[in-house]
Amino acid sequence: MTNPSVIFTANRAYALSNSRTRIMEHFLENGYDVIIATKEDSICQQLCEKGMKHELVEFNRGGLSPIADFKAFLSLKNIVRKWKPVLMHNFHAKPVMMGTIASKNALGENIVVANTITGLGHAFVKGGFQSKIAGAGYKMAMPKSDCTIFQNRDDMQLFLEHKWVSPDKSKLIIGSGVELSEFTRTSPKDNNSSDINIVMAGRLLNQKGIGEFVEIATRITAKYPHAKFLLAGEYDPIHPDSIELDWIQNQSAIQYVGQLPDMRSFYESADILLFPSYREGVPRVILEAASMEIPTIAFEVPGVTEAVLNNETGILVDFNDVDMMTSCVQSLIEDSDLRSQLGSGARRFIQNKFDIKCITEMYLETYREFGLQV
Repeated sequence: MTNPSVIFTANRAYALSNSRTRIMEHFLENGYDVIIATKEDSICQQLCEKGMKHELVEFNRGGLSPIADFKAFLSLKNIVRKWKPVLMHNFHAKPVMMGTIASKNALGENIVVANTITGLGHAFVKGGFQSKIAGAGYKMAMPKSDCTIFQNRDDMQLFLEHKWVSPDKSKLIIGSGVELSEFTRTSPKDNNSSDINIVMAGRLLNQKGIGEFVEIATRITAKYPHAKFLLAGEYDPIHPDSIELDWIQNQSAIQYVGQLPDMRSFYESADILLFPSYREGVPRVILEAASMEIPTIAFEVPGVTEAVLNNETGILVDFNDVDMMTSCVQSLIEDSDLRSQLGSGARRFIQNKFDIKCITEMYLETYREFGLQV
């Protein structure tokens, strides 16, 4: 007798690693075949070494591409027919839309389809025609799914208002969790040091607020030459909102350290996380930094408001108010006691709300509601 199978889909394997690895490992331990349907990369190989099986799907992340999108849809449909999974769980916009329709077309009611809305991304930040196309895709696909999990309240409310999902098929599980044992300081932070490290992590996209980070760094370093601004993140030239790598590397006010395989040492030396993103699901970088007692200064936008408690774990600023954000950075540079207070509050917040063990159990309980033995 063959093992029952489950499929997890995402644009890239990175979205299935870290916090979601626990979920997939739990399925493996309970006798399931776990298939990851995504592109081939080093993280995909790491997951396969843990026992997952890989099926190649190339999702075009550069916006609407009828030929590439149709190929990805056919790939998903063939994968579903091959494995006949009891569950398909999709992450990211295109996998959510295509995976839902492909799996239901292939297996009908013989498969449970769960989707996680990890954020609304470029189409909704940019607005206009792309936003309308994305909305039409959600309107077509979402009613066919069995459960849609939202990571923040704003996205959930948006979907409900547009009637893309029904309340009885919607669930709120905020964030994807943090491994508290991994993201813990190995030594106390010296808040009396004259050196100040202000960090940011994220893909090199305009909507992540890279330009604002550079602008603030330019202003601050002119007044506080001992302040250092460090940027970590992936250069993503395929993305339509990508920032040129040459431009980043030529900014004298910041130091770009590239994409880091292990973020813990990056956070270990940080005093402040600056996060001027335009919209998020729930940003993992804030949760990880907060777990390591680093206060965050960010725009008050969807997703971010789930991860930062204003004046308790960090400081929230009106969207696009670079002047105020600069002033807040200056305040934390000058006030080591406030940095320490907010950092301690941030760690407590993560312990209470974002322990990965609790988040994982919420996902497992969702699967059990549909009769899966896990």
